[in-house]
Amino acid sequence: MSEEIGDLLPPKKHIYYTNGLTLVIGALIVLTSWNISDRTWISLGWKWPDINIFVIVSITAVMIFYLGDVLYGMISKNKIQQIEAMSFVVPLNKNDYKHYIFLAFAAGICEEIVFRGFLVNYLFQLENYIYYAQYIAITIPAVVFAVSHLYQGLWAVFKIFIVALLFGVIFWYSKSLLIVVILHVMVDLISGLVAWLSYQKESENNS
Repeated sequence: MSEEIGDLLPPKKHIYYTNGLTLVIGALIVLTSWNISDRTWISLGWKWPDINIFVIVSITAVMIFYLGDVLYGMISKNKIQQIEAMSFVVPLNKNDYKHYIFLAFAAGICEEIVFRGFLVNYLFQLENYIYYAQYIAITIPAVVFAVSHLYQGLWAVFKIFIVALLFGVIFWYSKSLLIVVILHVMVDLISGLVAWLSYQKESENNS
């Protein structure tokens, strides 16, 4: 991103808190509508997860896929260029990361409430009209979630779609938001940390 465009944006910490609070408001709207419709919080996913083979395999797949992507990114020659292209939102130092933590938790909790807890349950109601409604209920939120990250580039959208798809499977078979929330928060925290440390290391090598 050019320096001119960067100058037009508010301070990075303002972006973190503004986006984070927007996610919180969205999640609160969903929770309010859920309460108004007299649905139980357990059906939304506020319960201890059911652990079964589908959940275990999906969690393992998320970890392998994500850690593999992180390791590949760390050895990629274009890593710093990619970080700099996303410098308007990626933490590049300790101060950035301190504020970024709020966004990581807000995104991890609120996006899972909206995309998994609400959308998956809502779309599954189509089961009376459409065959394989379960797969549609898992896939559509993953597509919407991935496309909402289009600003990160097409390759990032593809990777996010795969992870979101696995999150949907975990949510469906565990019947709980707990695991996907923890995974989502950890993914965001680790991604921000890796970006910061990679950028810092490269800056020190070039100084």
